[in-house]
Amino acid sequence: MMIYIMRHGIASEPNDPSLEQDRQRPLTDDGREKIGQIARKLKKLAINPDLILSSPYVRAQQTASIVAKEFDLQKHIILSDLLQPAGTADTIVNAIVENYLADELLIVGHEPCLGLLISFLTAANLDLAINIKKGGVCCLSTDDLRMERRAALEWLLPPKLLLKG
Repeated sequence: MMIYIMRHGIASEPNDPSLEQDRQRPLTDDGREKIGQIARKLKKLAINPDLILSSPYVRAQQTASIVAKEFDLQKHIILSDLLQPAGTADTIVNAIVENYLADELLIVGHEPCLGLLISFLTAANLDLAINIKKGGVCCLSTDDLRMERRAALEWLLPPKLLLKG
């Protein structure tokens, strides 16, 4: 199983007075454009997700939708409250095992949740400091999460590299 972990794109400022809650912050125009470019680059890297699991926050949903359109997966996006910024790695992994096993799974969410998930899967250590930049993507591989809740880090690409050439 391949697990791609992607942080949402650049969103409006957290102190935007027009928004009542942080979960309502949308991507900026620049954020949408960059995520579109990153999605096209991911397609060139020959990733082929079967399913997209996304945080329900607007900026993550918009990121997931842009990527889904590039991969023709608009009907294969599932929103999960487990992927909120304060989500916990063990509950996310349990949910994947119980409900979202796929050959290639794309997870879209937030920090610190995503960094903790990567730390948990690769090192079983929540103190390992991993931070994904906005629009960055990490690739993990695992033989079977049902048997062993571990994965190998294949690559971690910041948006700056994904946006080059």
